[in-house]
Amino acid sequence: MPKDKTVTNAKIIQYMKEEFLTYGFEKASLNRISAKVGITTAGLYKHFKSKEDMFYYLVKDTLDSFHEMVRSGEAQMETDASYNPFDDDWAVFWVEFIYEHYDGLKLLLCCSEGSVYEDFEESLIRHEETEDKRYYEILKASGNKVKEISDMQWHMLATAYTHLVFEIVRHDMKRDEALSHMKFVSDLLYPGWKDIYGIK
Repeated sequence: MPKDKTVTNAKIIQYMKEEFLTYGFEKASLNRISAKVGITTAGLYKHFKSKEDMFYYLVKDTLDSFHEMVRSGEAQMETDASYNPFDDDWAVFWVEFIYEHYDGLKLLLCCSEGSVYEDFEESLIRHEETEDKRYYEILKASGNKVKEISDMQWHMLATAYTHLVFEIVRHDMKRDEALSHMKFVSDLLYPGWKDIYGIK
């Protein structure tokens, strides 16, 4: 973490974000960052202890928001009988969430190779698959006429949904394009999900 909130520190944050977004974690150069800031690389280490520390600083808020969203969703699934992940509000929610954390998501999805976060999307897919199955069991226990599918099919559905949502970031969609894209994703996948879960 940076030591202070000086002008130099603000410039470091600006240029390290530009560096990671342009070159990715693996090819990012501390020498380039320090040169743009106007300090030595040794001076850079007075603010951040490593390249990994810099990257974490830039994605921390996004990761924290994801974890909070996941905890909230899990709690709602367990306690709210009206919980429905297939209404139009969810598509809008995803777009708003993405644009609120756009740079962090861009770094995690497109620029994290070589870092500890390079499997960020894969970890989300694994979590999505687990939670999809858990929701299935909740609905099955409540009497819904659910449809049996294989573990591979669960994995394919979680992969497809997660990947399609983040196409917004990979292709740098504008907000109106993103809303249209999520409407397409909803129309494409939600009827199948509802059939599996026995939701009318």
